[in-house]
Amino acid sequence: MFPTDSLHCLTVDFAHAPANLRAAFDIPADEIRDLLCLAGRDGRPLMVLCTPSALTLMSTSGHHLRAFRPVLANVHERIMSLEGWRTLPVRIARGSDGARQLLRQAIPHGHFEPEIRSFVRTLRHSAELSGTCGAFSTELGALVRMTEHTAGRVWDETRLGRPGSSEAEAELESLAAERIFEEELVAWQSSYPELRSSRRPPAYSDISQFTGQESESVVRIRVDSVLSKLRTA
Repeated sequence: MFPTDSLHCLTVDFAHAPANLRAAFDIPADEIRDLLCLAGRDGRPLMVLCTPSALTLMSTSGHHLRAFRPVLANVHERIMSLEGWRTLPVRIARGSDGARQLLRQAIPHGHFEPEIRSFVRTLRHSAELSGTCGAFSTELGALVRMTEHTAGRVWDETRLGRPGSSEAEAELESLAAERIFEEELVAWQSSYPELRSSRRPPAYSDISQFTGQESESVVRIRVDSVLSKLRTA
């Protein structure tokens, strides 16, 4: 498979956009296939996940912006004439933050089982299409499996979204779902921390900006003058 840098995730959220703007994100399947095959030919891992409320691009390439650019150009051409597109929320994350961003879509705050199952089916289809086009990577596969496993545990170990559940029960089960969420995320990240960390390790150029007494730290020591102001506030 492709050499792996780290997971990069970009999500355009159009859940609260006008209907015509949401419709513009309904990219035809043949266009998505062409974009994925382009990424595959260029050796850039890419997944394109289209749901009723968001468009998510995922890549594990060190040149992930090059992988994203053709898809974003396609989207821009479709929405640029529509009012309000500049206000759409865009979330960008990497490593475990990117995985967390994906899991938040897979297991929404409502925790309704049909929504979760639908998301997982869409995710699986996106992964299969990426693989068919030669744009899949081992890391993307691990991310998909982790997301599916997390959703499966939420289905099996909680009663969220089940008929007859009381409001109090839903609150308790939400805590159980959050625990499952965090357990799976930590297990995924800790198996390959050098690939799945959200933050890059500090470079010497970062550390060299500190004074001699704090050269081994990446947390600045507060200046005495600031502490004095706090004492007299």
